[in-house]
Amino acid sequence: MRRLGFIEIIGRSGILIVKPSVEVRGELIGGLVYDSNLRRLGKIVDVIGRVDDPRVVVKLESKELASTIRDYNVYYQPGKRGEYRRGGVHG
Repeated sequence: MRRLGFIEIIGRSGILIVKPSVEVRGELIGGLVYDSNLRRLGKIVDVIGRVDDPRVVVKLESKELASTIRDYNVYYQPGKRGEYRRGGVHG
């Protein structure tokens, strides 16, 4: 498990916006995200923003998790290649 970064925004719609502390690559998409207690929070679904200052979008397992997040550092487990592709296109 690796440190992903710091949560900047916790959306009520079940989305986290994370400022990454790692080099952002396409292979992050599909990775699972955890808090410091190894509680699974969700999955990385997109990378947004400028190339020199990207943000990682995480879809929470459930909207209810948003109100329980206390630790703003998050960690990730890389996903399997091809498990999820940007834009929701599976192939």
